[in-house]
Amino acid sequence: MFDPVHKTSIADQIAEKIRSAILGGRWTPGQSLPSERDLAEQFAVNRSTVREALHRVESLGLVEMKHGESTRVRDFLVEAGLELLPYLIAPKGTPDPAMIGDLLELRVMLLSWTAGRAAALATEPGIARLEAALAGLRAAKTAEEAQQLDFAFFEGMVEMTGNKVLGLLSNAVRSVYLQNRQMFVAMYTPGLFDLTAHEAAVAAIRDRDEAAASQAMARSASAALGLFREVMRG
Repeated sequence: MFDPVHKTSIADQIAEKIRSAILGGRWTPGQSLPSERDLAEQFAVNRSTVREALHRVESLGLVEMKHGESTRVRDFLVEAGLELLPYLIAPKGTPDPAMIGDLLELRVMLLSWTAGRAAALATEPGIARLEAALAGLRAAKTAEEAQQLDFAFFEGMVEMTGNKVLGLLSNAVRSVYLQNRQMFVAMYTPGLFDLTAHEAAVAAIRDRDEAAASQAMARSASAALGLFREVMRG
């Protein structure tokens, strides 16, 4: 069975082009976009379709629309939220290794804190979920399978913390992973992906040892960051 195919609206397509142009540097913060009339002529659509597209770009924090004034580009790196992250990772459709490196640096701190909180608030069902994910990682035959299970392992810890904001952040990171899997998969190559830290983290969470759990996942995330940089250097 296949999932239904959803058509992309014209407004969505225009919004994507404008978003890519802004992130690609065609218009910089403070600059005005062409008028709705000019954009409508360029895209060969009516002004209401352009306005709908601009509202979608505005929802990402990329532009500011004011009645009777031109639409201006915002300083999105200062003002935008996590919803923009997947697009910043690949602003021109091609993943940016520097941005992914930044994300993996943040992941070191995030995983460390998450593991510590998971140990402090551990539940038997939560521990069982982590152990199941770990067992799957041990049995994984391909990098793609290990990649998917590793994220399930992380989400298991996130759920155990009960932190709703962390859950939202995890959702943003998941979007990046799903849209740019090819940039991360090399880190999970059989023989390179080391589960020692994962095993230590599960043991520490089971023992409710916050410091040990935090240290274990910091080691794991740091190793992944180092491997990513090594792969990027070729």
